[in-house]
Amino acid sequence: MVSAANVIWACMKASFYIYGFWLYSSEIVCCAVPTAGIGALLLFILVHIGKLPAPDPATVEEILGQDPLLQERDDSKKDSEEAIYIMRSIAHRGAALDAPENSISAFRQAKEKGMTAVEFDVTLTKDNVPIVFHDDTVDRMTEATGRINSMTWEEVKQLDISEKHPMRHKYGGERIPLFEDVVKECLDLGLRMFIDLKGDDLKMVSVVHNAYKNHKEMYTRAIVSSFNPFLIYMIRRGDPCITSSLAWRPHLYASASYSGVEGESQPRYNNLPQMLAARAVDTINKWAYENFFHHVLGLSVILLHKDTVTSEVVRLWKERGLRVMPWTVNLPLEKQYFSRILKVTYLTDTLIGETDVS
Repeated sequence: MVSAANVIWACMKASFYIYGFWLYSSEIVCCAVPTAGIGALLLFILVHIGKLPAPDPATVEEILGQDPLLQERDDSKKDSEEAIYIMRSIAHRGAALDAPENSISAFRQAKEKGMTAVEFDVTLTKDNVPIVFHDDTVDRMTEATGRINSMTWEEVKQLDISEKHPMRHKYGGERIPLFEDVVKECLDLGLRMFIDLKGDDLKMVSVVHNAYKNHKEMYTRAIVSSFNPFLIYMIRRGDPCITSSLAWRPHLYASASYSGVEGESQPRYNNLPQMLAARAVDTINKWAYENFFHHVLGLSVILLHKDTVTSEVVRLWKERGLRVMPWTVNLPLEKQYFSRILKVTYLTDTLIGETDVS
């Protein structure tokens, strides 16, 4: 039985807590309102001072072709010199389901099957050699184990990335390529490139700048992309002529994967404070992606998880002067939907079904 004294004491403590919270909240509001106004003004000034100019629209169109939203297909001119180039789709990691991902063989096969653009990932080894590889570790792609950033190029180049691929009987002995070799191969093949920078290492800035310095054709053949807006900012601040995109998906920092049906999965953190912090960062990142990054970075393309792309999203970004490109679109019906209904360029892991949408 709870005594009357205990009830009265509990009520008194509750009233103290409520009164204390009200005083604290009042102080925050009184102090924060003018501070927020000053902060908003400073942010406005910084945005306009630090804003990077977008690249020449003619250069962007030379890379991407005419926006599919603006062009109705004319089959009578499809194979003629009058045909206007439109980038219908991009072989994601060289079409990773059809050949070992991010391999020279994958890029060559993409070209042979009629693709005009490929996407690939760039990361650094322990000795800061830029290579074309997606994962943080070699475990998924090879029979070896270990983190890429703890392995030297001499160690990495011995690995066979075809060992676990379904088509390994056809692509045995495929090696992880150097970034430089992939750039040369794509330029020789006449392929447009989407260069996805992995991680947050600012050494990537000089890697990209050196690539463009050594291969001037990249200015009209390549897009540099990342999930990290600061990396894109540093690259374009050093060379505003580089065309870039920003990749985004929901719950990027809180979860390792996401789908529109299942939502977020595979949480990155088990610790509650870390998880709450990651969710807070995701909230800020979502606001900045929707309202801020495109303006400051001078973006030309936004790469979005396919389950977030709707006709409204496409319209919104078109009004801002950016093209939407969803990833990763693999089912034939999905390809037809994005190509024919939404009229956007998409990234795909397989070339199956491409003839139905081209």
